[in-house]
Amino acid sequence: MIKLYHGSDHVLKYPQYMGGKDDNDYGNGFYTTEYPERAESWAALNGNPKKSIVNMYELNTDDLMIWDLNNCGVLAGIAEVAANRGTTQEAAAIVGKRIVARYRADTAEYDLIQGYRADDSYTQVIEAFLMNQINVFEVEHLFYKGELGNQIFIKSEKAFERIRWTGAYEVELREEDKRADLNARREVNRFLKGRMEAILLDGFQVPGITARYAVQNELVYQQESGGYVNAGL
Repeated sequence: MIKLYHGSDHVLKYPQYMGGKDDNDYGNGFYTTEYPERAESWAALNGNPKKSIVNMYELNTDDLMIWDLNNCGVLAGIAEVAANRGTTQEAAAIVGKRIVARYRADTAEYDLIQGYRADDSYTQVIEAFLMNQINVFEVEHLFYKGELGNQIFIKSEKAFERIRWTGAYEVELREEDKRADLNARREVNRFLKGRMEAILLDGFQVPGITARYAVQNELVYQQESGGYVNAGL
């Protein structure tokens, strides 16, 4: 049994299977976190500032299959988000399809997905990777800089049948949360703008594992070392 929290602008006692949107991080499902302070921040920053609600739940995870994206490497996370959220640039979409085909895991049989949270503004980080402007290490670094936190995605009908609402409470947007979020976004934007200028004006060549390298080589993630090896070597 685990306790989960969901930030919203209303009380949600009965999350509905397939009641969400397809173009979220991991597709259509219910997004929660094990950390109440993270749900409070999500509710206040992304919901109705006049009424931000944190819903509390319990979920019996016995016999549920859980896929932990954090153990699969950055490329698997990029592939999952790119497959569900898509891209805004045609060139990024071309590369994205190849990344998805090679590195997206098959989660059809899983009930829950645990992984790092993205949002609409952080898809620009993934697009920058797909455009060969940053490498996989920088993607991970920029995502953690944003402090969006981990989430647990309730995916299967079986999992939805197990979740139980235990209460809700109202929160207010703390000024420090707002400043931290804005500062993180500005820092990410500043880094990406500086990298673009370096590539276009100075001929900077991005080191490490870029999207081009990941497409041209079959890379395997090693959880013990937290890095990738080339399967062809």
